[in-house]
Amino acid sequence: DIDTHHGNGTQSIFYRRGDVHFVSVHGDPNVLFPFYAGYAQERGEGEGEGHNLTLPLPLKTEDPAWLDAISHGMASIAEQAPSALLVSLGFDPFKGDPSADLAVSTEGFRGAGERIGRYRGPVVLVQEGVYLVDKLGENLDAFLDGFMRARHAAAR
Repeated sequence: DIDTHHGNGTQSIFYRRGDVHFVSVHGDPNVLFPFYAGYAQERGEGEGEGHNLTLPLPLKTEDPAWLDAISHGMASIAEQAPSALLVSLGFDPFKGDPSADLAVSTEGFRGAGERIGRYRGPVVLVQEGVYLVDKLGENLDAFLDGFMRARHAAAR
């Protein structure tokens, strides 16, 4: 889940399961909704212990730190060797979005697409989270460009 807000609903579904590895890159839950979830110490419970990775970021985080968090999340996913990847793809981290919580550029979304596109297995992208709608197409195009380039490069 890459979005301004923590994927609390998804986390709650899988928090006690060991067969799903959940990663969320989001803004600091101390100051952003949902406030009660998305803290770094949330690692899962029972069979799910160690299968939940939350990567909260400070307000106004820009591309380098956001992309580092995505890389960290993807490395964690690679260690689990899942058979498929589902990405909740939010575009509200974009700088200038009315949520104004993170400050990711269009090129940052291209970089996220590249990092996620390197995953070698089936990928489902579910678009969510956007408030600055007039920039959605540009940011989605950049993400998909990076994603498809990485997928094609790895297929060679």
